[in-house]
Amino acid sequence: MSWVPMGMTPEEHAVLVDGVKPWMRDDMTAWLFLAVTLPGASRERRNDIDLVMDFDRRARSKDPLATYLRRGFRQLEQELWIDDDKYIRFLDFLVWIKSQDLATHRDLLNELDAVLLAGGSRWKVGTRRQGPGLEDRVPLGVQEAADAVMSHPGHAGELLSEAWHAAFGLTPDFEKAYAKSIKAVEAAAIPVVSPKNTSATLGTVVGQMRGDGDWKLDLTREHGTHTSQHVVLGMVQALWTGQNDRHAGQAGYRPSSQAEAEAAVMLAIPLVQWFTSGTIQRRP
Repeated sequence: MSWVPMGMTPEEHAVLVDGVKPWMRDDMTAWLFLAVTLPGASRERRNDIDLVMDFDRRARSKDPLATYLRRGFRQLEQELWIDDDKYIRFLDFLVWIKSQDLATHRDLLNELDAVLLAGGSRWKVGTRRQGPGLEDRVPLGVQEAADAVMSHPGHAGELLSEAWHAAFGLTPDFEKAYAKSIKAVEAAAIPVVSPKNTSATLGTVVGQMRGDGDWKLDLTREHGTHTSQHVVLGMVQALWTGQNDRHAGQAGYRPSSQAEAEAAVMLAIPLVQWFTSGTIQRRP
């Protein structure tokens, strides 16, 4: 279990935040210093005024950031802390501009992504409008849906909460996030699909659903080839097969990545909801 502050639930602790929050300040200041200054002739660094002026022009800044940078890096930082939206827009610009020379700035961008992840930010370094920039770590509305599923009584909701916290909380553990996602779906699916099998796993569920051939969503219209039966079975199979770190010592073993962990949680959310609500049933 990851540490959760007293007075907070794991769900509250794992809520993604907008902007740049106080607990991110020291890490972000160190990153920003590297991003907006240039190495000088000596060991001293000089402010990259041209870079910030470029942002002001492109952003149509009514209160140019270059004005503050001319007074020193600390003044620029203080100004950004006054306006969360301006800070995020500036970071988005820096991701875009640094990505133009990815070979040089890859480590810098990876470090920013790590700061955002560790801070529980809703933002990550990715693509926006088909170009480099900040993008939502979780699409709008997904967290609300996840919160509703995690609040279900019983083990499935608790396990899904642990998975979400391990994927998106302040102390990410991607292997745990993937494993808990599988356990959450097992807790929801086994009582429905294999209630008498005391040693059932998600793999058992996949095998029985495939053998039964009639586990479906309650849809009145179905595609001729891509039926809800295929969709449901495919989602469960993808979650089960996609875990690379189930058994150490086997070929292909490696720790789950951030992308894999997040995908596992996103697969688990609807599956837990469907199995616990009776949406997935054996249907003629």
